[in-house]
Amino acid sequence: MRARVAGKTYVCVAMSGALLLAALATSRIELFMLATPLVLVLLPLAFEANAPEPEYTISTELQRDRCFEGDRAEACVTVSAASSVPLLSLHIMVCDTDNHVLASRHLTQSLGPGETRSFRFELEMPVRGVFYVGDVVSRAYTRSGLKSYPDRVWTGTECVVYPRPDAISMDWSVSARSRQHVGESASRMAGDGLEVSDVRLHMPGDPVRRINWRATQRHGQLYINDSLRDRNIDVVIVVDGLADVGEPPRSYLDCACRAAAGIALAFLQSRDRVGVIRYAGAVDWAVPRSGRNQLYAILDRLARVRTIQSYVSPNMRLIPRSVLPPGSLVLVITPLLDDRSIQMLAGLAARGCRPLVLYVAPMDLAASAGPTTDDAAALAERWWTLKHRGKIAQLRSMGLTVAEWDGVSSLDACLSRHFGAPGFRAGREAWCSSARRNLL
Repeated sequence: MRARVAGKTYVCVAMSGALLLAALATSRIELFMLATPLVLVLLPLAFEANAPEPEYTISTELQRDRCFEGDRAEACVTVSAASSVPLLSLHIMVCDTDNHVLASRHLTQSLGPGETRSFRFELEMPVRGVFYVGDVVSRAYTRSGLKSYPDRVWTGTECVVYPRPDAISMDWSVSARSRQHVGESASRMAGDGLEVSDVRLHMPGDPVRRINWRATQRHGQLYINDSLRDRNIDVVIVVDGLADVGEPPRSYLDCACRAAAGIALAFLQSRDRVGVIRYAGAVDWAVPRSGRNQLYAILDRLARVRTIQSYVSPNMRLIPRSVLPPGSLVLVITPLLDDRSIQMLAGLAARGCRPLVLYVAPMDLAASAGPTTDDAAALAERWWTLKHRGKIAQLRSMGLTVAEWDGVSSLDACLSRHFGAPGFRAGREAWCSSARRNLL
């Protein structure tokens, strides 16, 4: 491609022309002497008329293309010149999926034939999402810098930032129907396991290893411990993506994805099957599976969750049975900002599920973005709070358990407090111990 005149060349021409006209009009030699250097600067234009375009390539490499929130990613931008590059201007950018420039850096350099240079820099990834690191817009100039060649765009590398899971240690016990695979959750069926369900008299054929020696010594008869089989359960996490509120990294979707990642990690460590459903304008899901690969599949899907403006109300009754197995433990994370969320919970109840609702209070997230000082804003916030209280009361009237979370406090304590029915001993003790520490 042919070179075109750079912008600063027009500035030099305008300034030199103005000075020459002023010198002729006023007959002052000083103005002519000031215009002489500018005219000499423009002389190389005559010798660079047929200058060939420099040949070079730019590539970007990431040390890690997957990371968690708060981690640092190291990028390396390499420039290789096949011919002499007198002057090269680089604009290195970090963009999101909407092509918004989040960070940028400008570099200027010159390279000889066959020369290669690398530039390394680190980036801190504060929020989850998909980012394109190392998108470069380059522009080559002639040796004088008065002519430039057309811009060239070089695509960078995709970096997926996973939400950092919240620590959860509570015991969900037998809230869902157990499956036929070995796990670490006590089922409702009697058999070999670690959870003792009953103590009864000895019957012929009972194994000796199950004798309760304390009860036997006290009553003078043989007593046997009955236990529950250790099986795994199916868990489906539904993330409501109809609306979002707050500013990253403390927006609703960010808090919901961190909570979903922590719950999924806790169940997968117990060898349970976990799936995730994104409920927005279009329903997207990951089929419940177990293992480490399923954890990264869920994290990758949560990193790409964002709000899609749509007026479509997906029907949860049409979700395949493989995605929402009967008897599975369904946990819905929602801010109840859209009335379609109530319809979604009603659809889950119509399928025979009894979902547990984790309500992320949008008022607290909106207040963190900026306090309200106006009386009208305070009145609107109060009305908004009352409206959401009515929605929570409607869900509880449907027989659903609703846990309220502000997105800042301990998620483990919140789940243990609201879902801590008998059998949730570990979660209730963790919540009580944390409450005692706060009191002390």
